[in-house]
Amino acid sequence: MLDLGRGLLGRIIGGVLSLAVALAAYFIFFKGQEKVEEAKAPKVGECLAVTGTFNAEHTEHPCDSAEADYEVVADDGKCDPDAETPYKISLGNDRSSGNVADLCLALNVAKGDCFDYSAEDKVDCATTTGTSTVVKVTRVGKAGEQCANPAQPLENKTRGTLFCLVPNA
Repeated sequence: MLDLGRGLLGRIIGGVLSLAVALAAYFIFFKGQEKVEEAKAPKVGECLAVTGTFNAEHTEHPCDSAEADYEVVADDGKCDPDAETPYKISLGNDRSSGNVADLCLALNVAKGDCFDYSAEDKVDCATTTGTSTVVKVTRVGKAGEQCANPAQPLENKTRGTLFCLVPNA
């Protein structure tokens, strides 16, 4: 009877150890993959273009290039709801995957740039004259300042910026 107890206890301890090793291996693999993806995620101050909505993908570009539609302005997920776009980078292709980056994207525009709201892209002002969804940045200022008529403000209170926008007529 004593031998049976040792055998049962040994099997329980062996099962618990096997489970612990399997869990440790899983977390090491998962967390290791997460750290690799975190390192590859865009950093605050970098600029990029984003394609798609669900399972969106991004490409990084120099901030002064025409392809750089957005600038990463925060990596804490605390986005200005009126002026920034939340962008999450996850492991895998489904919503249940762990987020490795919770970014906030702001328009990467300067005075004189045009932006198409329907496509969420910077565009050439000369070729998009009269397009109803294209606006031109007439002024870049600080939050709380006023735009001259007829410009409409796009104010980012969180980052303290203001873009004055007019239709690209």
